[in-house]
Amino acid sequence: MSLAKTRSLRILGGLVRKVRIEFSRKIATIKYFLKHPEILRGYALYARKLGVLNSLRRTIEIVKRGGLRQPLAPTATPAKLLLRSTSRQSVIILTTPHCLYLAHAISAALSRIGIETQIINERPGHGYSNNLHFVICPQMFALLPPFYIALQMEQSVSSRWFTDKYLRILENSVAILDYSTINISFLTLKGLSPRQIYYLPIGYIANYEPEPDLTLEDCDVIFYGDVKNKRRQGFLKELKKHCRVKIINDLFGAPLHAALARARLVVNIHYYAGALLETTRIWECLSLNKLVISERSSDMDQHNELLQVIDFVDIDDISGMVGRVRYWLDNDGLRRQRISENRLLLQEQPNRFDYFFYRFLLATDNITFEDFWHQAGHKVKLPSDKICLTLPEYVERKNEFNKDNHFGFSCFPGLRHTQSWLGCAMSYKLMIMLARQQCLPQVTICEDDVDFPPDFASRWQDIQHHLNDQNLNWDIFSGLMADLNKDVRILETHIYQGHHFATIDKLISTVFDVYHQRVFDTIAQWDETNHDVTTNTIDRYLERHGSIKVLTIEPFLVGHKESQQSTIWGVENSHYTDLIFASSELLREKMRAYNTDTKSP
Repeated sequence: MSLAKTRSLRILGGLVRKVRIEFSRKIATIKYFLKHPEILRGYALYARKLGVLNSLRRTIEIVKRGGLRQPLAPTATPAKLLLRSTSRQSVIILTTPHCLYLAHAISAALSRIGIETQIINERPGHGYSNNLHFVICPQMFALLPPFYIALQMEQSVSSRWFTDKYLRILENSVAILDYSTINISFLTLKGLSPRQIYYLPIGYIANYEPEPDLTLEDCDVIFYGDVKNKRRQGFLKELKKHCRVKIINDLFGAPLHAALARARLVVNIHYYAGALLETTRIWECLSLNKLVISERSSDMDQHNELLQVIDFVDIDDISGMVGRVRYWLDNDGLRRQRISENRLLLQEQPNRFDYFFYRFLLATDNITFEDFWHQAGHKVKLPSDKICLTLPEYVERKNEFNKDNHFGFSCFPGLRHTQSWLGCAMSYKLMIMLARQQCLPQVTICEDDVDFPPDFASRWQDIQHHLNDQNLNWDIFSGLMADLNKDVRILETHIYQGHHFATIDKLISTVFDVYHQRVFDTIAQWDETNHDVTTNTIDRYLERHGSIKVLTIEPFLVGHKESQQSTIWGVENSHYTDLIFASSELLREKMRAYNTDTKSP
């Protein structure tokens, strides 16, 4: 047989195999949806939520990347991402040199829970081991480990980095950690699942280096980063007219730290006018006890903890940055005092990196709730006694809530778990333990898909006044019953300011509840090791405690946004509409019957 004919047959065979594979995938997908029609309904509902154009755009993004990463599978029993191995091998952190700070932050956090780590900057000559790898900036490596967690460090304000190849690298990871909710929103629109993505802001590393020897300072200002753009060059050109400026672009790790030790100030200048804050650089400088002057950023609302320790100037304000640099150089005593104050403040305040990193480990069953509480949970504070439970990875939900939040609720980042209902329950356990730790007499908790009706403000004011009555006996006030048990017992009814109240013995739904300190201990004793979804969701757990007095109101105080999708069950909230209506009718009938019976001779 001729060489040309052999080559033609090989090409034809390859085409036949490709067609057969694509056909098999389509048949498998059809069979899957026939077997799981509820999944197809879920996609249809989600598409309705996104709208026609967004749904089409999302579908195109997935198709361009070559389809779904793997065959669809039920999410009830996900594979566990375990960092500890039976051989006690270390976890590998693969990083580019410019992100060594983040690698050290991960290593320090893992070491505190007894997990050994090894930091590498390139693929070993003998190849990657089978150990789990944290890979920082995975798109920078030609070959990746077979089992890796991706740390996404690019800025979505410039989408040039987010090629189809890079998106596939992210999608093929076992989890994606990202420092910005703006990036997370962008990745979700690109077709990645928020269930795979975990928010991980950069934070402070205590005792990162010994306290600086200020006698070494022989340079006024250091800037480190890429200066091959006009924005940065404009700032630096003007700064050089007023002080000694050193530019660093190729130092990392210990050599970088040695260079920074010689500078009185560090300036942070954005590459893009609308850039996100360069938090890796800023937190590294803070951990090295440097005073930083930085441009403000397009995402300043995400960095409130930095307002007290960074000297910010407006975007594009070159003269403003020059003015702040000159102020600190002319007032060296105040500069040193500010550095000392920053160090004390950063050591005392809750560490956001620790909270979200251990949150990720808890979500993937690598630590227990007790471990999480010891390492990070107990250091957090509830911002007020009116809390909205949110998940930062579901950016759209939080944004929608904030549009309607005219009532003083503070958002709190809840916990997660691969079984979502466990993450929800652990969130309530954490918030209640914090309320108890802060000695709050009661705490109001709503969820970010709550619907505030037009009369909410006036009714809520009356209800709050009523709940503060020392003679009123209640443990939990429920503003909405999603699936009221038909066996519910009415213990008492009364009218206050024209509002009809009932005390009952069961609780279903946590969309809007007020928890009295009398029930704090009961909620804190919820057992996160019990994975029976039929009995141990947080509301079912409380429902089983018959001694709890649940106060509710008819009609219900709040509603449930039908347009939102449940982050626990993965279905549209419209699924609950009929249940809520039936619960309302049942409560009304039960109250009517109770009032009739109590009035009978």
